[in-house]
Amino acid sequence: MLPLANRLRKKKDIDRVFANKRSSKIGPLVCKTALNDLDAGRFCFIVSKRISNKAVVRNKLKRRLREAVAGLLPQVKKNCDCLLIACPGLELKEFNELVPIVKKILFFAGIINKADQNLQI
Repeated sequence: MLPLANRLRKKKDIDRVFANKRSSKIGPLVCKTALNDLDAGRFCFIVSKRISNKAVVRNKLKRRLREAVAGLLPQVKKNCDCLLIACPGLELKEFNELVPIVKKILFFAGIINKADQNLQI
């Protein structure tokens, strides 16, 4: 579970990140970013019905994304907002396949400071 300080929850903040032009896509995951004035990096996870009509599948994917990001929080820059948007196909990935995708996209988006040495970029 992400701490409250690291959650992006207000609609106006989410709309501000959507309006920003910075985005990255790696495989079935899109990352949109914007700067903020806070001392914490904040994240929002968007999993639409295009992924699955079943809420169980969508919620499971959101929990997996949250857990992957929670493991990277010590490396996250302090003044950024990030939307992670799932595309079809991501629900088929296991957690151990999902973590490198999240790590890679956050590195390319400039959210984390450095990637692991064994991360193939």
